[in-house]
Amino acid sequence: MVFCRILGPCAVEVDGIGIDLGGPVPRRVVSGLSIADGAPVDDRVLAEYVWAEDQPSNVVNALRVVVSRLRSALGAEARGIIERTHAGYRLALDSDQTDHGRFAELVERGRALLADGMAAESAQAFRTALELWRGDPWTDLGQTVAAAGARARLSELRAVAAEELQAARLACGDTSAAVVDLTEAVAEMPYRERRWELLALGLYRSGRQGHALAELRRVRALLVDELGVDPGPALRDLEQRMLDQDPVLMPPATDAGARVPAVRSLPSAPRRLTRPATSLVGRAGDLTRLAEVLADHRLVTLYGPAGVGKTRLAVEHAAARNSGETWLVRLADAHTDDGVAVAVAAAVGITHLADHPVALIEQALANRAGLLVLDNCEHLAEAVAGLLAEILPACPLLTVLATSRHPLNVDGEQLYPLRPLPLRTPEGEDGAALQLLFDRIRAGRAAAAGWHADPDERLAAREICGLLDGLPLAIELAAARERAFGLRALAGHLRARLDVLGSTPRGSLTPHATLQAAIGWSFDQLAEDDQALLLRLWPFEGGFSWDAAQAVAPEGAAVSASLAALVDRSMVMADVSEHPIRYRVLETIRRYCHDVDPDADTTAVVHARWIRALVAAHAPLITGPEEVRAFGVLSAELPNIRAGIAFDLEHDPVQALRTAAALEYVWPSFGVLAEGMRLIRSAMRACPQAPVNDRVSGLLALSIDSFHCGDAAEAVRLASSAADLLGETKNAEQSALLVKALVFVGAGATAVRDIPTTQAALERYRGETARYPAPAWIESSAILCEGLLEVQQGHQARGEELLHTARDKAAECGFGWARGTADLTLARSMLGSGEQSQARSVLLALSRAVEVFQSQRNLADLLGVVWTGSRALADHSPHVAVTLRSAALEHAARIGTVDRYSTASPRDRNAAAGLSAAERAGAEQAGRELTWDQMIELFRTSALDVSARLEGN
Repeated sequence: MVFCRILGPCAVEVDGIGIDLGGPVPRRVVSGLSIADGAPVDDRVLAEYVWAEDQPSNVVNALRVVVSRLRSALGAEARGIIERTHAGYRLALDSDQTDHGRFAELVERGRALLADGMAAESAQAFRTALELWRGDPWTDLGQTVAAAGARARLSELRAVAAEELQAARLACGDTSAAVVDLTEAVAEMPYRERRWELLALGLYRSGRQGHALAELRRVRALLVDELGVDPGPALRDLEQRMLDQDPVLMPPATDAGARVPAVRSLPSAPRRLTRPATSLVGRAGDLTRLAEVLADHRLVTLYGPAGVGKTRLAVEHAAARNSGETWLVRLADAHTDDGVAVAVAAAVGITHLADHPVALIEQALANRAGLLVLDNCEHLAEAVAGLLAEILPACPLLTVLATSRHPLNVDGEQLYPLRPLPLRTPEGEDGAALQLLFDRIRAGRAAAAGWHADPDERLAAREICGLLDGLPLAIELAAARERAFGLRALAGHLRARLDVLGSTPRGSLTPHATLQAAIGWSFDQLAEDDQALLLRLWPFEGGFSWDAAQAVAPEGAAVSASLAALVDRSMVMADVSEHPIRYRVLETIRRYCHDVDPDADTTAVVHARWIRALVAAHAPLITGPEEVRAFGVLSAELPNIRAGIAFDLEHDPVQALRTAAALEYVWPSFGVLAEGMRLIRSAMRACPQAPVNDRVSGLLALSIDSFHCGDAAEAVRLASSAADLLGETKNAEQSALLVKALVFVGAGATAVRDIPTTQAALERYRGETARYPAPAWIESSAILCEGLLEVQQGHQARGEELLHTARDKAAECGFGWARGTADLTLARSMLGSGEQSQARSVLLALSRAVEVFQSQRNLADLLGVVWTGSRALADHSPHVAVTLRSAALEHAARIGTVDRYSTASPRDRNAAAGLSAAERAGAEQAGRELTWDQMIELFRTSALDVSARLEGN
């Protein structure tokens, strides 16, 4: 079924789905052809419609090209509506396949019905006709002279329809409402005497004879003063009849219920919905749960963001029902509150409406069991809610399933949130999002029925599904584009732009032509304040907190109210399982907001400014008693931190350097060492003339991170360069940087057993702290270096005493890294002594270190504990030792610290030698398969078990 609309912007629909015609020129071609009502249009006339005075030199060829592209846009099913004849092109559509043709037919029918005394039916015909108007007719043709006559004819017919609608309402007895509308109508077109006639008649029938006569005299004065003519015979006759109080002016007596005609044409058998041709992927669980919810509740709202598949799930559920009737009401094309009841009435079989459609719906459904599916309710939520509040109590056998992008807020409403398809299963396998993508790729190419993605294609597919948030609509559009680009290139295109996805396929359930249109539909319905806040949220990567939204919101914004509204309308996702609650804008919505943001640069600056403040406030806390909270905040915001640094690298590299360097302990802790070091180096290259203190901080951050990578010599070099750059310190701030550099030199030097360098660094450290006392966290680190130096010089007891002191000092000031490292160093010291009697103490020290590093989410140093633990367990549980060593190597490779563990110790070799080749291979394979949490848990339980056995001995 093809339908052409010109009462407003030109649009062509195929089976109710809008077609993207390809721009203004094709729309003008369709508009120009539609004027002829099926007759051929000469090429010269059509060219005038399309190009006005700016016509191409070869009109025939130009039209041929445009028509060819237009037919391609219409597709195989509809391309035949553009026919070429000897007299020109024609639009091969019947009058009921165009809105202006249908409008004219409805007006004629309304007039005939009114003449036959069927006022209620007449009013409905006029009302339906007027609802077809969405704007000026043939608006795409502009002020083209050729279209002026046709436009004037339709506009006149519209004015007539508006007047005769009120005449029909007066005949029905709906006098008060008609008078209200006629009062406005005469103000709009004061020279149309028919309107004055109806207004006066309505007032007279309302018992307001004086007012009616006053209106008749007012129009007489208007016509005489402005046009110099008297009123026509109809107005003069009406005035005289009123003066004579002619009883003919009053309507015939009717019963109280006469204005609500009997329900007609109700279906005699249940109506079945058919499923779409494509398979439903990843929603089996939702179908089951939705059926269960609907069994217990009479009103269920299926809500979620644009493109998540609400309509598809609702239709699948409705089509699978095996009892009762089913009515599907698509509200996407309804644009007024009144249109809701009209659409529902039409769906349940009511063909004739009076002015009380709700009463008719109640009458039709009062004793019928069935499911009413109301699709796309979001733009008419209040009207839908009002209708349901009336009909649900009156129709006890009725169940309603609504789809919307936000709740309807009706009493008794049960919400069913629909989430995007998962990218991964709980077991870590590829999820339903990839399954849908691959299914649609195979369906789109017959030759690809046996196609399977290779590893590179699978990686690209994962990226595509992630960029598209697992939204089924977006994934299906991506599958269609795969034929043109392939998965790898498509992933690259999607990183930059969403419009590569193109238009929705013909026959799709979505009412929107593109994904951007679907998102824009939701965006346009937001209140202005809510739009303003949403536009400030697009730079956030990986979500944000309420505090973050407050920090970037426009001045004076009511963040709580707007954020709640955005969550309700599925424009922002809320994860209430986290504390504090995390919010997230889907990637597709983020892209849309970036594209429509009128001041995207300012938005990005505000976000970057917030990142700087966040890091400046929390990074210093890492070395104190608030470290756990600080690590938690920085861990949650790591994606945002990346985005902020990336922005500053381009616009303010000194700020990027300050932020990246301040996170010196964060990069190794969160397992992103390589990335952190790359960002720091990039920032230092981008601002070679940065202030000395900033360059020193960058060098020190690179030093500690190199240390964690296993390159202690580079750590010493970088820290020494930082100390040289500072030279002689002149204030406490520079002194704090210097003593930190000296401690980092000592830490690196002890790792490579460079005793003279360690001694020199510590000696200079003591001299500097005599002038400016060092912060407690640095002092605990210095004592830790001293303890390790003593151990390396063979002073085991003295060294371990200092390590205990360092641990206590770190615990006192809250510096977890030094506290955990002191226990780890103690364990290594005792392990190196070879004393079997200390085995239990080694495991206890490592267990304490695990707790500290785990609370920090410190991945790099947790691996150091597991690595050392594998050696401590070698003599007591060789299979576990080999498994843990293999797991540590695997995870170290992933976070960039494998160089620290490249050398096997005698204990490692002994543990391996205690196993057969098969046992050793099995333990190593088991280690490679351990997740991070499984690895840590294996060490914990094994250390506890061995410690208990040693204590018993």
